[in-house]
Amino acid sequence: MRKLTFLALFVTGLIQTTIADDQFLPENILQTDAFFNHHIIVAEKSSHKLYLFSNQNGLPKLIETYQVATGKKAGDKFFQGDHRTPEGIYHFTEFLPHQELLKRHGKAGEIYGVGAFVMNYPNPIDRREGKTGGGIWLHSTNDETRIEKGLDSRGCIVAHNGNLINISKYIELNRTNVIVVHNLRYLPRESWLQEREKISSTVSDWVDAWTNEDFNRYISHYSKKEFFDKNRGGYANYRQYKRAVFANPGKPSISLENVSITKSRDYAVVTFKQVYNSSNINDIGKKLLYLKKNEYYQWKIVSEVWTKHGIENPESETVAFQPKMRFFETTDPAMILGENFNQQNQTEKN
Repeated sequence: MRKLTFLALFVTGLIQTTIADDQFLPENILQTDAFFNHHIIVAEKSSHKLYLFSNQNGLPKLIETYQVATGKKAGDKFFQGDHRTPEGIYHFTEFLPHQELLKRHGKAGEIYGVGAFVMNYPNPIDRREGKTGGGIWLHSTNDETRIEKGLDSRGCIVAHNGNLINISKYIELNRTNVIVVHNLRYLPRESWLQEREKISSTVSDWVDAWTNEDFNRYISHYSKKEFFDKNRGGYANYRQYKRAVFANPGKPSISLENVSITKSRDYAVVTFKQVYNSSNINDIGKKLLYLKKNEYYQWKIVSEVWTKHGIENPESETVAFQPKMRFFETTDPAMILGENFNQQNQTEKN
C-alpha cells in the first residue's frame, strides 16, 4: 500500500471529521491513529476518573470510564516526595507484574496489587521545567477502599485490580499515551478543528521545509528561547549542527506516518513514524515533537525525541490492534493476589 505523507493523512482526517456526529471533542486529544495511539488514556484528577478513548478514523471515542485515586496533595508535581500526581503527556515504558513487585520490594510490594505500568515521568518538558522525582505508575492496590478516598497515593494513579486488568488489554508499551489533567474539557467541533489545524499545518510546513532543504524556514519552527536537544544543547548549537547537515549533497526523502496529536495545558506532542532516506542514511523511527506557543501564539518546537522504541514488533506493522490479555494470564485478581485478596474481600463483606 502506498505510504501517505503527513499532509495526506491530515486532509483525510479532516474529511472523516466532517461526517462524524460528535459536536464536542476533548481538547487534549486532537488526532488519534491506528498504530501509536489506537487507544489513549486520560486521567482527570479533579473527579478521580480515568477515561479510555479509542481511535475512530482519527477521532477520539470514549469507550469506558473508571474510578481511580491520585496523589494525596492537589496540584501538579514538582519535586521528589511531594505526593502529587504530575500533569502532562506520558506513555508507558514497562510493566511490572505482581510477582516482580514482590521480588523488588518484598512484602511492601503488595500495595501495588496485581501489577504496575511505569510512566515516562519526567518527560522532556518536565525536565526543562526543573521537575524532579520518578516512579510514577498506573497500578492497582491490595486495599481497594483507598480508591474511594480519591486523594490517596504518593503520586501514582491507582485503579481497582479488575479494572487495571481490563485497561491493560488496550495498552502497548512505548505507544499508548496517558494524559493527566486536572479537568478534562471538551471543545466545540469548530474550535477543536482549528486547534488541530494550527498544529498540523506547523508540522506539515516543518517537514516540507526539511525535505526541500529550506533551512531558514525549517529552523524558524524551533523556539529560540526554549528549544533544547539532549545531545546538541540549546537552540544556537542545534542550529549550527543542522546547517552543517543541510550542506550535505542531495535532498532527503522524508515521510510521516501514523500521526497523532495530544495536548496538555501548555504544550502539545505530535507523535509519528518517521521514514527518512538520504544518500547515506535510510532509517525508520518513532519521533515525538514537543511544541509550545510563543508570545505570538505560534506553535514552536521545544524538544525532539527520536527512538526505535514502539516500532520493534514487525507483526504490528500489518496486523490491526486487537485488545487482548498481553500482560496478565487471568482476569480474576484473586488468582494473582491469592490469600491476601480473599481476606480483604471477606473483611469488606463483614
